[in-house]
Parts: sequence; C-alpha cells; structure tokens
Amino acid sequence: MVREYVRVASVVGLDDSPAPPEISERFQGRLFTKQELEERGVRIAGREVWYLANGQDWRLTLEPAV
Repeated sequence: MVREYVRVASVVGLDDSPAPPEISERFQGRLFTKQELEERGVRIAGREVWYLANGQDWRLTLEPAV
C-alpha cells in the first residue's frame, strides 16, 4: 500500500490570524498522511481541514509532499 503524504503549509484562525506557536508547531511544515492527521484530532471534510484547540477552530492548509 502506498502512503500519500501531505505537508501542512499553514495553520490559521477563522479570521486568518496565525495560530499561536503551541498549535502551529504541532503541524506546520511537517509531513503527515491524512490518517495520521485524523488520529491527532484533525477533522478533514473534503477540502476543509480543521483542528480544535484552545476553544477555537484552526484551519490547516495542506499541500502535496514532494
């Protein structure tokens, strides 16, 4: 089975403000499979990718890993 990895390009709030370091450092710039993200509590719904932390939803932008 081939694993498809994605890179988390950015983590921002609903108002496009950057996520605090304790949240962005968990994901930003790192490679994951979509299953690994879901195991870490990330919700993937089509093109929308969300993580709930500190009482707020954070939008993750994914890009293909090369």
